[in-house]
Amino acid sequence: MPVLVPTAGGSFSGYAAIAIPWFAALVVALYARHVRIIGFAAALICAVACALPLGASPEGQTLYQAVMLLYACLTVGATLLLPRRDCTAGSIGGILFMLGATLLAYSADTLPVLLAGWVLSSVPFFVPRWFQTRSWRPRAGLLLSAIALGLAVARIAASAHTLSIIRLKGQSPGGMAAFGLLVAAVILRKGILPAHAWVADAAEGGPAIPTALLFNGHFGALLLAKVIVPLFTGASVVWFPILSYVAMITAVYVSIRALTENAPRRLLAYIALAQSAAILAGLESGTAEGITGALVHWYVVTVSTVGLFGILRLLEVRFGENLTASAHLGLAGHAPRLAVSFVVLALALVGLPGTLSFCSQELLIHGTLQSHPLTGLLLPIATAMNAVSVFRLFSRLFLGKRRTGFTAVVDALPRERWILTAGMVFVVAGGLFPNVLVARRSTEAELTALAARAQPPIHQAKPRP
Repeated sequence: MPVLVPTAGGSFSGYAAIAIPWFAALVVALYARHVRIIGFAAALICAVACALPLGASPEGQTLYQAVMLLYACLTVGATLLLPRRDCTAGSIGGILFMLGATLLAYSADTLPVLLAGWVLSSVPFFVPRWFQTRSWRPRAGLLLSAIALGLAVARIAASAHTLSIIRLKGQSPGGMAAFGLLVAAVILRKGILPAHAWVADAAEGGPAIPTALLFNGHFGALLLAKVIVPLFTGASVVWFPILSYVAMITAVYVSIRALTENAPRRLLAYIALAQSAAILAGLESGTAEGITGALVHWYVVTVSTVGLFGILRLLEVRFGENLTASAHLGLAGHAPRLAVSFVVLALALVGLPGTLSFCSQELLIHGTLQSHPLTGLLLPIATAMNAVSVFRLFSRLFLGKRRTGFTAVVDALPRERWILTAGMVFVVAGGLFPNVLVARRSTEAELTALAARAQPPIHQAKPRP
């Protein structure tokens, strides 16, 4: 039975896409001048290198090339969206280092390489010169997830003759112990209950844009799609309904928390967590519709949340970092372009008709209703609460009486304007012409769903001779 091929970087362009940002991070650390230009150029070259394999890849085997390109493009945008205050050698170097590590994990075709990318992507958040926060919970969540994945890889290595992801498909290597450790790694890295608190702490106390890039690596979804579903297909039949329920309980819980939260960063983090949990529920549904919706929603959440955190950081720099959602600040009169960008990206995140999220949410609901009806009922409830929260945040930040006393230009600069426009065009054009993305992901989703149904349960899987 053919299944989704996990490799994406076995070519010169794939290796170049990983090496270029690391080399540029070294240059930035040594040279420490013109860091925005160096970071932008390195990320742009990396994006071109990621785009080259897409045309040559067989149909139904482009998922990881596509997410590599998406993440590289997000990094290009992040280097331009960073306020001048935040654009230091440390921040640009950390972003480039994280880009190379994330692409390494996306392109991995062996478990040790995936583990290396997993660990390296979180290194900047342990280094004070880069993105380390005062709170201990983000470091604890990232460290524990790396330990869980490392133990799972060690367990698989002890029970199998290979660590190639393709060769291990359907074998349930390491048994339920390895499966449990992999699920723990997903829960810890993704911020699923009870590990959700570290994401909100990181968003509130850390640098906004780099934290959004870390979260939107979606390593939990990557591990689920690349390793857990293909390797432990029998276990998915037994345990995935429970995992799906936990994901949706997380989505509902953090959506309720967002309704009463007044700190803008934490509020956005809760909304992002809820939407990210919906991706997991779709991947765990085992249906072609649910998996397709999850893969498309991956794009939506990534683009929208990075844009929203970027806008929020720009508002903090220009209007003060004590922003709150407890009162109407009336900032739209001073920054109308930022206001429009915020409302489009925010509503696109929660399924506004005419945007790409409307299509992905529809597929997610239909797919999860087929396999787990309760999950399918919880998903629209969480989405509706998120819609209330994003509109409340928008109204409190941008609506109300126009403030006085701002003499400098505080609206979006040209470089910021182009990046935010590109994000809006992506989510709106994707909603108007959804088949461009949905058709590409539906083939991979059908192959994954068929493979999941074709394998025996985990306790019946035959060991390798």
